[in-house]
Amino acid sequence: MARKVLIVLLVTSAAAALVAVGQSATTVRVLNLKNASVVEAFTAIEPLLTADGSVTVQPVRSRITVQDRPEVVARIVALVDELDRSPGEYRIEAELLEGLDVERASDLPEELDRRLHRMFPFKSYRQAGRTVFQGAFGEPTAAALGNGYRLSFLAEASTVPESTPWGVADVANRTQVKWLRLDRVTAGARGQDELDELLRTTVFLSPSQKMIIGAGSSEDSASGVVLILTMHSAKDR
Repeated sequence: MARKVLIVLLVTSAAAALVAVGQSATTVRVLNLKNASVVEAFTAIEPLLTADGSVTVQPVRSRITVQDRPEVVARIVALVDELDRSPGEYRIEAELLEGLDVERASDLPEELDRRLHRMFPFKSYRQAGRTVFQGAFGEPTAAALGNGYRLSFLAEASTVPESTPWGVADVANRTQVKWLRLDRVTAGARGQDELDELLRTTVFLSPSQKMIIGAGSSEDSASGVVLILTMHSAKDR
């Protein structure tokens, strides 16, 4: 009887040893970041690590080394892939018109000319400048529009939740143009540029949508400016 008990104990001890080995087995992955910061990735990774895990960061090389159980490392890799994905690109055409208080022949498309006269009190319009902004989401940009005007903004993929009370439709397919600012640039007394802010706002743009924004010294001003923004596919040239 004692021999049988001894055999059982030996078998049980061997099984426990195998479980212990299985639990302590780890795997190592080296993750090279292209878009996310090392700090951002480390902050997301650390809570997922088990007692067997470790993470090493190399900020200069934008590299993180993770060691943990295979299933944990797999979750971490999926998370980092999501964090590190390309932020996407945008292409926004900007056209600036000056609204005048005098009648003059229009060189605008007829439909646009009628629409502007319905929206604003200006008697006629003159083109002031046009340019196309193309870049990556999350990167501030600025450019001259011509005739001393300067436009700046930051474009991001829309982060407005579907439950927003603002009534923004098709949220997932919109681009948020934040900190949109139109300035008139003049030379200062010492030769430095001075900015006269004409417009500051935030708008949402859908593909192929024309957003028309007017600005004047007052609601019934006889002159001012009209900014027309059009969202295009980043692949269009």
